[in-house]
Amino acid sequence: MLNKTSFWKRNFVSLFILIVMVGMILLNVFLPNFQNKNFISGRGINSALISALILLAVIEMRRAFGFERIPHCFSWLIWLFGFGIGPCYSFFGFHGIVFMVLFVFICAVFTALIRNRVDSLVFIASVLIYPGLIMSSLLYLNRCATNQVITNPQMLEYISYDIWWHVSDYRYQQLLPYNAISMAFVFSVSCLTDAFAYVVGSIFGKHKLCPEISPKKTVEGAVGGVLGGLLGSFVVWIFFDSPLGILPKQFGLSFVGLGLSNVNVAVAYVSLGLLGSIMTQLGDLLASMFKRYCGIKDYSRILGEHGGIMDRFDGIMLNSLLVSSVLIFIV
Repeated sequence: MLNKTSFWKRNFVSLFILIVMVGMILLNVFLPNFQNKNFISGRGINSALISALILLAVIEMRRAFGFERIPHCFSWLIWLFGFGIGPCYSFFGFHGIVFMVLFVFICAVFTALIRNRVDSLVFIASVLIYPGLIMSSLLYLNRCATNQVITNPQMLEYISYDIWWHVSDYRYQQLLPYNAISMAFVFSVSCLTDAFAYVVGSIFGKHKLCPEISPKKTVEGAVGGVLGGLLGSFVVWIFFDSPLGILPKQFGLSFVGLGLSNVNVAVAYVSLGLLGSIMTQLGDLLASMFKRYCGIKDYSRILGEHGGIMDRFDGIMLNSLLVSSVLIFIV
């Protein structure tokens, strides 16, 4: 029998998460600055929010491993990493994140030698990389670095509202407005992948996908998830690049200032929908594998029936890694 209280709580949390995701995208579109105070921007607000999500995810993963594997003597390193990764990226780019990971791990090595807990290093390294380093790709997408030199007048006008235009010649060259559409790809493709995989799997699922890792997942559900991912990519196209003109054109991939051909734009949309769905589902399986290893059902209950941050962002973080790779090496 359906538990109505649980049902409505779950739907309320789902709606809240959706509003937050849409809000993050819109912040990157409509808040490049605030009353000429360049340090208050969509990027800045989203960076703080993503940094908080990374901190919570790292804490959840540490607790999943348990204090037997990662004892209390390493707690200060977890907090240092969680609170430091956002500022390090803000001032030093992704190099700052890499530095933070290496610095915290070196500190962990010294702590392990002093406390004679070298066995904990493999678990510390795991937490720093998954979810820490992988989830940090959301920070990159929030700024979306590119190596292109900006000469288009409309682009120059756009990025002149950002504080990095005034602070660093190197940083302002990396502020083409991919941030809104990249976040939209991640959230839309991942969310519709999960939704379609669940619905199609529940109705048509017969063949188990990975019963050793996640007994409820089916091949039919995975196929439905891919269709959902493609639909998610299509939704992004409607808002950013369709003739409807719902959002400003400079935020879409077809904007003339980016110099992408129609073929490249089409390939990007199909690829990000298809591969993004696959990465989302792989992320879900990876999180399930860790939960099975740790002997837990959910990483936490911070999101109620949805579990923890890791339960909700397991597929999103791997998809964000894919989108980051596409923007770095292809687009």
